[in-house]
Amino acid sequence: MQLKNIQNTSQTKYIPFCFFILVYGFWFYGQGPTEALINLSEQFHIALTMVFGSFVAGGTALGGGAIAFPVMTKILLIEPETAKIFSLAIQSFGMTAAALTIIYGGIRYYKNVVLLALIGAIPGIIISLSFIVELIPRLAVKSLFSLLIFCFAITLLKLHFSKKIIKNTDYWLKVYWIPLVGFIGGITSGLIGSGADIAIFALLVLFYKKDLKASTATSVIIMAVTSIIASFYNFYYLETFTAKINAYVLAAVPVVVIGAPLGAYVCSKVQPNILMTFLLLLIALEVVVTLFEILN
Repeated sequence: MQLKNIQNTSQTKYIPFCFFILVYGFWFYGQGPTEALINLSEQFHIALTMVFGSFVAGGTALGGGAIAFPVMTKILLIEPETAKIFSLAIQSFGMTAAALTIIYGGIRYYKNVVLLALIGAIPGIIISLSFIVELIPRLAVKSLFSLLIFCFAITLLKLHFSKKIIKNTDYWLKVYWIPLVGFIGGITSGLIGSGADIAIFALLVLFYKKDLKASTATSVIIMAVTSIIASFYNFYYLETFTAKINAYVLAAVPVVVIGAPLGAYVCSKVQPNILMTFLLLLIALEVVVTLFEILN
């Protein structure tokens, strides 16, 4: 199997802008101008969190949940379940905007990896939301998140210091790894709002030796689709959306549909070493905070 780069430079590049207009119309006129602005001011701390979170979501393999989840659970003292549902919901807007920017903006990604990964990620996150979430204690969920991104940091460091180049052979290109890793990532995403993107990114750069930027773009698209399906499942089937979560989402929507595409564009232009350093600093900060909470 060949992991082909997809690059689209046609006039469909205006589709992300149409999505932006549609979302802003829904946000502003759906609530009414006054209510929209009042809610934004009341939930300003959430919107401010997602200024940074959406940029990370669009431009890295960490996803918006990598910022939203630790900030909400460790700084704003919001329950992990609420933070996870919010993370998935807001990624449905922000990472979709970033995914459209990637697909129609000429940014390289691996289309067949997206399709194969979603075969595993979608059932994984549904199973996780339905059966596994209730079995995991609160602190264990937050610790799981820190462990996940710590492993992600190891992935980046191994990639950076590795001098050995492994050529693509049939052995390395076993296609069943992609849906399998996608499934594991989907399970994790159901617990903490992120994971499918990180897992597939690690697989691509370590196992398949693929380009860092194209792998990042691929992971963003995978997490966007996974988040949309999970959010519909949360809303319509599990009915886990509360008035508080709705308020959080409505406050963050106007931020993420700008920040995530901007992150996708900027990170496609920067040097890989700069992107890697940025990610490692974020991860180090999050892991230190988690260790402090566990030890105290």
